[in-house]
Amino acid sequence: MDRSESTNKRDCPLSDISAYLDGELSPAAEMDLTAHLATCAACRDELNFQKQFLNALEGSLEAENQIELPRNFTKSVVATAENSVAGLRRPNERRNAFIICGTLLLLSLLALGGNAQAAFSMSTAVLEKAYVLAASATHLAYDLAFGSTVVFRSLATTFVFESVTAIMVLLVLFVLSLYLFSRLLIHFDRT
Repeated sequence: MDRSESTNKRDCPLSDISAYLDGELSPAAEMDLTAHLATCAACRDELNFQKQFLNALEGSLEAENQIELPRNFTKSVVATAENSVAGLRRPNERRNAFIICGTLLLLSLLALGGNAQAAFSMSTAVLEKAYVLAASATHLAYDLAFGSTVVFRSLATTFVFESVTAIMVLLVLFVLSLYLFSRLLIHFDRT
């Protein structure tokens, strides 16, 4: 190997070869590379190697496009993946989850240190308010049901034995109260 050949290898624009193949070189840089390729056998070999590689890659991609997948391919892959998940099918999974959650709670208490009491007093206040709200809603539902029963019972003892029209009115009132009660429950669920 003589000195002029080793100097040429250091000056070889190897990064320009891939830009040349991609069409990203300016016309002046392309002319310089063409002139260099005429004198440098190593760069010509690199150019031919990259051309062969791109042709092989293009051929393999075209071969992949010719393969037809079954219509239910995605569904079968998803079903197989869901059935193959081993961590979700173990019998002691809940126990492990509780142990992990308990450990995380203990670690968070240790991390809070002296501020743990303040954090728990705040969460306790929120839980108390949620309990009061739930108890009030339950008590309201009970009072409505009890009041409807008392009114229906008092009206039934007074009017039931007097006429058929009174029975029909009571039934209409009862159905109307059930409808209004259901609307009230739906309104509470939305808020």
